[in-house]
Amino acid sequence: MKTFLNRFAIVALSFVCFATPASAAPFSIDGNVGLQAFVSLTDAHVGTTLNALVAFSGTAAARSGSWSEIEGALRAATYGNVPETLIYATPGGRYWVVGKGLQPVPIADRPYFAQVFSGKNAVGDLVMGRSSGKPVAIVAVPVRGANGSVTGLVGAAVDLTALNAILVKELGLQAGMVFWAVDARGVTALHSDPANIFNDVSKDPRLATLLKHMIATDSGYQTYTFKGKTRSVLFRHSALTGWTYGFGIVH
Repeated sequence: MKTFLNRFAIVALSFVCFATPASAAPFSIDGNVGLQAFVSLTDAHVGTTLNALVAFSGTAAARSGSWSEIEGALRAATYGNVPETLIYATPGGRYWVVGKGLQPVPIADRPYFAQVFSGKNAVGDLVMGRSSGKPVAIVAVPVRGANGSVTGLVGAAVDLTALNAILVKELGLQAGMVFWAVDARGVTALHSDPANIFNDVSKDPRLATLLKHMIATDSGYQTYTFKGKTRSVLFRHSALTGWTYGFGIVH
């Protein structure tokens, strides 16, 4: 019976409808295509920010360590990306925000800070922005001096609510469809119902075990109940953000 139900749900997912212009009728696509579209669109937005920061980190302005030189150049380098807060930080944790200047509380305690100053990019860390007070996803890269040592950090705190709204519009979801993305801790980064953004799903005893399985599995299919409704989703990981993405239908 379980095998039959799984096959039934997968068939149902193969008839997911996407919205089309008013002059055309909706059409159906395979659920895997819908999941791939969700992952690809999200990764494209985050990846655009990452690429812009990597390119900027090698410029003379970034290497100057001077906020007066960095601010305008950093803004110009990332212009047109998703809504985000742009920052520059020193090895001691002091940081500046484009449009706001030096901030009163350092960021040396953030996990991504140590990662970047060890010489690695940080992509997908979910935090409450200290300067914005909003749920954000961090994209940050090291700035290296002439001898290759890390002298600074340039980063972007991507506004998750704004990114979520962009994805809802781009995917053209119809009623009965659902998407979500969670980090390795189970914190929700994105959701077709924006009220769920930044919920810690791992604290829900009914979903904790299932969520742990999905996070530990490269890809697959699951049916579960959330907020009183049954959902069937296909899921997979993203190598860029490290998040687990789900896409499916509500029965």
